[in-house]
Amino acid sequence: MKIFGVIIAWLAALGLFAAAAADDEAERFVQDILDQAEPHLAAPTEKERFDGIATLVDEYVDMRRVSRFVLGQYARKLTDAQKAAYDPLFRKYATQVYQNVLSDYAGETLQVTGSVDRSERDIIVNSKIVNPPPGSNFADIVVHWRVYRNRNGELAIVDAGTDNLWLALEQRSAFTSVIANNGGPPAGVDALIADLREKTGG
Repeated sequence: MKIFGVIIAWLAALGLFAAAAADDEAERFVQDILDQAEPHLAAPTEKERFDGIATLVDEYVDMRRVSRFVLGQYARKLTDAQKAAYDPLFRKYATQVYQNVLSDYAGETLQVTGSVDRSERDIIVNSKIVNPPPGSNFADIVVHWRVYRNRNGELAIVDAGTDNLWLALEQRSAFTSVIANNGGPPAGVDALIADLREKTGG
């Protein structure tokens, strides 16, 4: 047992337990996005805030990957016609979700506090509000960013959340329920598309 413990300590010292390691590149990536977001969050009108957030979402969120993840086991069941309808509706819906969630931090500054490598390609980056006022609801909130690194080493946001409640995971639960409760594909997918169309106004 002592030998096993020594081996574990040696491997940890060499950084071979990647799941527990920090990822400086991913942290810099997220901090750059947060720095860009700050003036948008400080904009005087909701439209300016929403437009700024939409620009960042369009540039940094891997919408294709997220749109398939939230479909769960039904991701490969869409017809070409359903994909053509679903993809732009999901992009619009997800952008609106990010706009509404991030607008809660209007006027605040977010700063990266650390990260954890779940794997070489899957990284959780954590952030917090800088200097929240005493008694603020934001004082103890941790905002998480899930970052995906593709085979070319490029980074993208694939999920966000607070205190371990994740947007895409919640969407996956809701979307798959709609599909299942409407008989599964293809009718269930049509029902989801209709639901997204109603929620996004078109």
